Amino acid sequence: MNSKKNGFVIETFGCQMNVNDSEKVAGLLRAAGNVAVDDVRDASFVFINTCAVREKAADKLFHSLGRLRKLREENPDLKVGVGGCVAQLSGTAILDRAPDIDVLVGTHNLARVPELLARSRKTGERGVDLDRKADTFSIPTETIAHTSPVRAYVTVMEGCNHVCSFCVVPRTRGTEVCRPADQVVGEVAELVARGYPEVMLLGQTVNAYARDGLDFAGLLERVDAVPGLERLRFTTSHPEHVSERMADAFRDLPRLCPYLHLPVQSGSDSILASMRRGYDRATYIEKAALLRDRRPDLVLTSDIIVGYPGETEEDFAATVSLVDAVGFEGLFVFTYSPRPGTTALRLVDDVPEDEKLRRLKVLNDRQQRAQTRLNAGWVGRVERVLVDAVDAEKGRVSGRTPHFRIVHADGPASLVGRTVEVEILGSGANSLTGRILPVG
Repeated sequence: MNSKKNGFVIETFGCQMNVNDSEKVAGLLRAAGNVAVDDVRDASFVFINTCAVREKAADKLFHSLGRLRKLREENPDLKVGVGGCVAQLSGTAILDRAPDIDVLVGTHNLARVPELLARSRKTGERGVDLDRKADTFSIPTETIAHTSPVRAYVTVMEGCNHVCSFCVVPRTRGTEVCRPADQVVGEVAELVARGYPEVMLLGQTVNAYARDGLDFAGLLERVDAVPGLERLRFTTSHPEHVSERMADAFRDLPRLCPYLHLPVQSGSDSILASMRRGYDRATYIEKAALLRDRRPDLVLTSDIIVGYPGETEEDFAATVSLVDAVGFEGLFVFTYSPRPGTTALRLVDDVPEDEKLRRLKVLNDRQQRAQTRLNAGWVGRVERVLVDAVDAEKGRVSGRTPHFRIVHADGPASLVGRTVEVEILGSGANSLTGRILPVG
């Protein structure tokens, strides 16, 4: 097969949901006779899977399209596809700025990419499908081209029923739709049979899962019981859906890892109300305490937006104090950027950009110091590390502990996919280093 003629490259911007969507597109393209290539210059099709949550993510799309426009001068047969949240949000208006797109699909129409590409190659016509009524769970699980050798993403629900003022997800992904539990459990069992020791359940608000009388904790119980599964994770959660049963799951389920990403966004009650998050500062702190009561070693990470419209210095100070009160092991801080179609767009974006950046730096610097201190506490311990990557040139491997901490150690590529015991010898703000212990 001529890889120049049938080669494809997928560029992905955004969250784990976008990564999993790209894995689905890659699998479908392969099933249709295409070949994944590493270099875009060897490709006849480039698919860009977009994120619309933040302005910079959307800007990346047009930067990439500009770069591909130059490549087309050398290769006129190159086809370009765009999908994901920016495509769904902007619709055909995206073509006004980028008229040379050959395939345009929304978040619900990934299954049609190979068909629309084949048509464009044959007729030269642009293929567009932005129908939000399509079945997002219709892609056969066996075709998904998982990118990690050890960790497989499994989508359990799509969409979101929350109305956060800053978020475009309900407009791009629609309202919540949950997969039948039997489908989820069946896919996990299939992945375990194929050699994947870890699965991560995905959803925009994954812990809101509810179908056929089964809540999210019930789904976790069913997945945890799949024979042969070593590790179970999920993302992303909403504080409103942190229940006693979900907290109990962290205590009771042996394969459920002690790690949770739980976005808070702000520590100010007035800003949380304006964001329409559905909880206040005290409620979030109570939820964190509930989770750590059930699982004292639970690692909590979170998202925070600084510079939201109307955020005063007092509001920001409340966020800083919440970060200190909860003690997050990881923090992802973003500056507010207005997004089309959101209710926050009606508010005056009144925090100067340099002040947004200052607040971002304050939180990031503070968090780096906290992580340095917390990670130092792991030195001298022995941790079970699932090896998922290798640096052959340096003779080193890396992997994750159950608490999702990255550990680097000397070791051969043959360790990828195996769980090894590692004595932790060193630490930094973002990772640990150690020595792999001999078996037995």
